[in-house]
Amino acid sequence: MSEEPSGVTVVIFIGFGVLTFVLLFIFAKRQIMRFALRSRRGPHVPIGHDAKKSLKREVERRIEVIPRICHEPQLISDPRYIVAPGGQVPPHYYRLKAVDDVKNLEAEITKYDNCMKRHPTENLRAYLLRTLAAPLNGSGQRLIHQFCDLYEHARHDPTEFSDEEYQVYSRLVMKLMDAARLLKSYPNSRKSSPSRTPIKKNVETKRNILEPRMRPSEDQILCGSRPHTLTVMALDNSETSV
Repeated sequence: MSEEPSGVTVVIFIGFGVLTFVLLFIFAKRQIMRFALRSRRGPHVPIGHDAKKSLKREVERRIEVIPRICHEPQLISDPRYIVAPGGQVPPHYYRLKAVDDVKNLEAEITKYDNCMKRHPTENLRAYLLRTLAAPLNGSGQRLIHQFCDLYEHARHDPTEFSDEEYQVYSRLVMKLMDAARLLKSYPNSRKSSPSRTPIKKNVETKRNILEPRMRPSEDQILCGSRPHTLTVMALDNSETSV
């Protein structure tokens, strides 16, 4: 009969097994961390390392704001950079002009009311239907749909957008520009009905997202002071004090 393994042999085998498992775990963890650091886009050192806690939070807050910043630049600042003298017009030239014409239209709309400015992420069709609803009643709104269809064609459609399509697009822009100039004759069209309930807006939303957040002073905290007036934003963009 074979001899049964002693207790010391069993303990040695268990120790070797545990040691092998720990070594494999450490090796796998190091490899995972190595691939993670190689594939990540951020810095290897945490942002704001060894800085004050308030400064670190402010830096992290501004970094989180970056994805929400949107801007539509002027595409054709100087046509000479795109069209050479005596050269042929490139196929994308009319697409760039079409996108720039929208900025001119928005500038004409906001000339009489700066609160009607469009955010880059806002839908253009809904924006024009909202702002030009008064001067373009009824069938006049059909111009907006035709204009937005050509705008989406120029900006997103891979099919050709040549001078012929741009001439049609330009005529629609001129008509909408004339309608935008009529906004000064409709002062009540940019304001909502005063019978509606005013909507309170947090003052924090008015502040620039890149402005540093100010903490209350110690005197205000100790005294428990409260504001004497409460600002209420009505639908007609007018502030009242309660």
